[in-house]
Amino acid sequence: MAITDIKKLKDILELEITSSSNVFIVTHNNPDFDAIGSSIGLARLCEYYDKKAYIIVDDLVNGLQSGVKKLIDENKNGYKFIKKKDINKYRDDNSILLVTDVNKDNMISIGNRLDSFKSIIIIDHHSENEHTIVTNNKFISMEVSSASEVVARILSGLKVKYDSKVAEALLSGICLDTKRFKQNTTSKTHDIAEKLIKNGAEIDSINNLFLEEFESFCRISNLIINGTIIQKYSEDLFAPIQVSFTLNRNAPKTIYRTEDYAKAADKMMTFYGIDASFALGYIDDKEIHISARGNKKVDVSRIMDAMGGGGNPGCAGCKIESDDILKIEEELKNKIVLGISSEENIFTEPKVIKVKRLKKY
Repeated sequence: MAITDIKKLKDILELEITSSSNVFIVTHNNPDFDAIGSSIGLARLCEYYDKKAYIIVDDLVNGLQSGVKKLIDENKNGYKFIKKKDINKYRDDNSILLVTDVNKDNMISIGNRLDSFKSIIIIDHHSENEHTIVTNNKFISMEVSSASEVVARILSGLKVKYDSKVAEALLSGICLDTKRFKQNTTSKTHDIAEKLIKNGAEIDSINNLFLEEFESFCRISNLIINGTIIQKYSEDLFAPIQVSFTLNRNAPKTIYRTEDYAKAADKMMTFYGIDASFALGYIDDKEIHISARGNKKVDVSRIMDAMGGGGNPGCAGCKIESDDILKIEEELKNKIVLGISSEENIFTEPKVIKVKRLKKY
């Protein structure tokens, strides 16, 4: 059933958490400040009820944004972060799952394991669709600024004490999703932000997190604009499958963070309306990382499997030891056909219709 107000959500969380053996918390792939901030806040709530919480952050494929990684590192001593592969070490028949800042099963790393939890509670502020997780307990309201605001209001309502690190994690989530209080805010948003500051959240610390993200944005934008080509694969000239390949073509040996490639692949899918994107480059002197994203036309997990990696149809990746990235790119291009759905009536061998570079602005 839909939970219509935060007071009811608070009551359900109390009932479910206290009657469970332990709690798992998961958010969307490639988590941002709101995802991690609300997860940390929920872990503090579980601690308040004397229950062990495990925050699932599976960055083996996606990498983590630098600011997000910093938030996690600052809270690792207080809260337990695990990979999805470690769930069975801690899960039992009385474990529950809290899903925050997301409501769709195709956007979380454990979408195929939802049936293994006794109950699921969703806390989110995004619209629903056919992929929305089926559960009796879901609070989904697009009237709130962020998942972090909801969690902070629950902690405040219960008078749960928390340290400055938790306060900063929650406030960073609110700042992100309100664009620094320029949109999606209500008087309650400002009230809870004031309480977070009173509980030790430092504005300067949060600004530094966003500065790191801005520097990352500039670095990734440069990589995309100067290093992307788009190839079209199809017999259909009117609706070809478009695939992008992003790497530093001027200085191929440049080393980037794993998260940079993930973000570059994500941005190509978001802003250029293509069917699959691949961002590749070095993460150390001899190791190449590939981040892959796809839509329903291209299953990138099949392509990454063939390159020695893995993932799911929409989000995958791999690491390869090589000192010749251009050779790896050509190998990747030759494997694109493996991920193209047969229902698209595609040929058995790749046929490049057109190659183009992104325009520089």
